[in-house]
Amino acid sequence: MIGETILHYKILEKLGEGGMGTVYKAQDTKLERFVALKFLPTQLISTDEQKARFIQEAKAASAMNHPNVCTIHDIQEYNGQLFIVMEFIDGVTLRNNKQNLSEKRILDVAIQISEGLAAAHEKGIVHRDIKPENIMIRKDGIVQIMDFGLAKLFSTGNESKLTKLGTTMGTIGYMSPEQVQGLDVDHRTDIFSLGVVLYEMLAGESPFKGMHETAIMYEIVNVDASPISTIKEGIDPQLDQIVLECLEKDKDERCQSAKELARNLRKQKRESSGSKASRIFNVNTQAFQNQLNLPTGPKSSGSITIEAFNKRFDLSKFLNSFYVSWGLVALLILLVLYFTFFTKSPSVNLITATTSILPPAKVFFNNSNGGDISISNNGKMIAFVGNDSLGNSKLWVRPINSLLAREFPETNGADYPFWSYDDRYIAYFKGRTLMKIEINVGSPLKICDVESGRGGSWNQYDQIVYAPASTGGLFLVPANGGVPVEIVKPDTLIRDQSLRFPFFLPDGKHFIYSIENLFSGSSPEDVVKIGSVDSDVDVTLFNGSTNVQYADGHIFYVRQNTLIVQGFDPDNFKLLDDIQTISADINYFDARIKASFSVSNAGNLIYQSKVQISTRTGLIDRKGNVKEYLFEKQINNRASFSPDNKKIVLDALDDKNNNSDIWVYDLTRKVMTKITFNLNFETSPVWSPNGQQVSFNSNRSRYNDIYVKNADGTGDDSLIYKSDNFKYPVHWSSDGNYILVNSLKSKTIFDIETIQLNNKNNVETFLSTIFAERGLQFSKNMKWILYESNESGNFQAYVRPFKGSQGRWQITTNGFLYGFWAKDDQSIYYIGNDFTLYQVKIINSGTSLTFDTPKPLFNLGERKILNLYDVTNNGENFLVEFSTGTSVIPPLTYIQNWKGLLAK
Repeated sequence: MIGETILHYKILEKLGEGGMGTVYKAQDTKLERFVALKFLPTQLISTDEQKARFIQEAKAASAMNHPNVCTIHDIQEYNGQLFIVMEFIDGVTLRNNKQNLSEKRILDVAIQISEGLAAAHEKGIVHRDIKPENIMIRKDGIVQIMDFGLAKLFSTGNESKLTKLGTTMGTIGYMSPEQVQGLDVDHRTDIFSLGVVLYEMLAGESPFKGMHETAIMYEIVNVDASPISTIKEGIDPQLDQIVLECLEKDKDERCQSAKELARNLRKQKRESSGSKASRIFNVNTQAFQNQLNLPTGPKSSGSITIEAFNKRFDLSKFLNSFYVSWGLVALLILLVLYFTFFTKSPSVNLITATTSILPPAKVFFNNSNGGDISISNNGKMIAFVGNDSLGNSKLWVRPINSLLAREFPETNGADYPFWSYDDRYIAYFKGRTLMKIEINVGSPLKICDVESGRGGSWNQYDQIVYAPASTGGLFLVPANGGVPVEIVKPDTLIRDQSLRFPFFLPDGKHFIYSIENLFSGSSPEDVVKIGSVDSDVDVTLFNGSTNVQYADGHIFYVRQNTLIVQGFDPDNFKLLDDIQTISADINYFDARIKASFSVSNAGNLIYQSKVQISTRTGLIDRKGNVKEYLFEKQINNRASFSPDNKKIVLDALDDKNNNSDIWVYDLTRKVMTKITFNLNFETSPVWSPNGQQVSFNSNRSRYNDIYVKNADGTGDDSLIYKSDNFKYPVHWSSDGNYILVNSLKSKTIFDIETIQLNNKNNVETFLSTIFAERGLQFSKNMKWILYESNESGNFQAYVRPFKGSQGRWQITTNGFLYGFWAKDDQSIYYIGNDFTLYQVKIINSGTSLTFDTPKPLFNLGERKILNLYDVTNNGENFLVEFSTGTSVIPPLTYIQNWKGLLAK
């Protein structure tokens, strides 16, 4: 966005980025001043209610006019994205401040923050996220509070009708006890957070030192902060008391107003001035860093050494008797031994915490095919596949107790990751290979070959059970590589039966797995079973189309987009207890009966809610500029112009009936007409060359056979190709005699076939190898076929003669996503792996072809184009599907101690 002008704001530079949005420095060209523009993530304001609530709160915040509060000038919307226009502050955040601050300066900073909060609280606004990142220190020394966009309106005894009750917002480590517990908050929650910041500035460490997020939350609710004087020498007792009063657990016992706090701090500043030597404190402390990368050392509050006890409480000052002193020390040792060996320390798992986890900047959680998320067995790390704007999908790992995620660059194309039993490795599928990567080393290693992986699980004996293909059984392979052995075979009477998504039970021998009985998706015959690596165990648990995972006496699975937990006895393979719901809106991919969730042995659960996609189909020119918006119906798989460019055929999802139909859109009359009515999944329509018929595939039978129907919807459709393979049409030849078909075979993946309509619909194989080949289009002159193949290791585009002469020409070298012929046969358009549309001009010399250098036209991602389907006959306009800017790819939901939800 740098250099662009949005409304009357010229973007100059990027200032920062975080979970609450991206901030740019800009010039207001109307008022000739510098401002800061904060663009908000769409997932935070994805509904009209959320948007209305935010605008109301932001308007309230903009009414504040105080030197210690960053001024909000305006709220604007651009291309469906809200942004705030704020005062530009030339300074640094308290987090990034490099100076050593004296006690006097620390008091001055705290006073200014308190006065800014007091002004906000008087207007009924609570910040709810006071932390060092949201406190700016200007070059002239003035302190200003940022990010009142999180503010929550409150009034005595009443909540705003537009404010959700029980919503937890804030930053771990700075949240008040009432925030952690999801209770209602008022202005005193800001006083607690400011107390944490002031404690860190003075003590050099956080008052709450848990080793991970849940432990910190436990301490915030249950463990009193130690006096600063036990950590730093020379702290004034009155100042120590002021800070500790801010950190009271009970908000009624806490300092009751920011105005009162400011007054107490000013008094403390006056009394300390000139009467004592100036004490210097480094505010760039490890404490601030620990809130970003939480402590890894032995700093838990659950134990304390005798030396540390004596250092903090100095027994010699009040114990003069040798025998009394050592008697008390002996008693202390006995108490430590008693609580260590005969009692259980308070379990942090008593707290059930729910948190949203956002992806790294400019990366989106991959949610296709049922999602790619996996939590480690110890519950400390999350592995996920992240997609960037260029179409790369790589493996990432993020520790739960960190805001930073690590990318593994050599894993592009990773799919369905799962952890080793000891959490040292992550296994994943990549193309036709099962891979593993050691997370501390980062070098991928091959385990074995696969066709198209459908999940796996790794036991304590370093064995992996996995599904290597879209059809067939389950295999076992040593984690260090070796010869795979099929251990559970499919039913030979069901040709496309697929055993998939195995998950080991605690004994490491038995596992749960799913059976999909239709290639095209779920069916009433789908079941969940128990298998074994070394016996013929064959136990059916229940009928269902879902992946299943086990943890701590329970199984997790999905019915109708609802994530369910149910008691389970892993020794006797028995379901127990009543079914309970975790989430009623889980992301689920029916074609693979896979949902986005993962559970650990440590009581942690992650899942992703259903992706909300908002699209619109329209026309763009050769530079990617919008020419015309056409319709909002969501395209399922394919759309294309009729031969005369007057109509568009498309397949569209029907969520109400859970099916897909074929529709025809009249570009002149702006009318959409449905032409199939069978309540089946009917997809992949292609026009006949005269525009009077449409061919498509339908799952009326098990294998998605191919039919033809009149384009005006009249008459019955006729079956033209039936076989025991999944297949779909891709193009109809210009002479009307051939339909190009992609057919899925169990050994050769995708093959290219042709249906000869003028020869009793005879089917011939055009290309069949051990690689995946998919046909795209005939050339108009019927001499060539454009297709894609992964024979080089990545999909690239190729051209072969349709009949007669031999030859093959590779069109692309930088990867290939989709492509098609220009209507005059003089060019090929294709989308590369960089998500850019290219045009390649062709020179046809009879029996051979030569190609010009690819010419980039525009990047689809920069134009918010999700899919490109076709080009008009004159090559001037492209049929595309846009994102409207309101699509939502939800963050991950993380639950610590999911059992606490069941107790409730």
